Amino acid sequence: MRPQSILMFERLFLLSLAISAASFLIGYGDTVDLLARQPGMEELGLGSGFVIATFAFGFAIYLLLWFFIARRASNIAKWVLTFFVAIGLFSLPGIFAADFTVTRALGLLTYLLEVAALVFLFRADAILWLKGEAQDPEVFD
Repeated sequence: MRPQSILMFERLFLLSLAISAASFLIGYGDTVDLLARQPGMEELGLGSGFVIATFAFGFAIYLLLWFFIARRASNIAKWVLTFFVAIGLFSLPGIFAADFTVTRALGLLTYLLEVAALVFLFRADAILWLKGEAQDPEVFD
């Protein structure tokens, strides 16, 4: 059995992924329009397919990280996710710099859920589980 902290990580992280997907679907048209207005993008062949592929690639990476952390107890994956979430700090000022739209609000909510999920990976029961160390069965109650 997995510890409570890992279960909470899993719930919050998967919720963040679902909200991220909803945000992508809501903002897809605006993103494609923005990309089309950028000089040189059309000449490079970067259009709607590029937007979808970029999102799918990032989503797949996050799903793999979830799988390796929550199902395979990978401590390395925990640190990779920690690094990605830390990099996300640099995007926060951009969320507040422009008009606060639905997609920006969903992006902020996604980030906050990722941080909350990550906090659970640094609780004692999760640390022991991710290190593969023996645990007291009471931890799982």
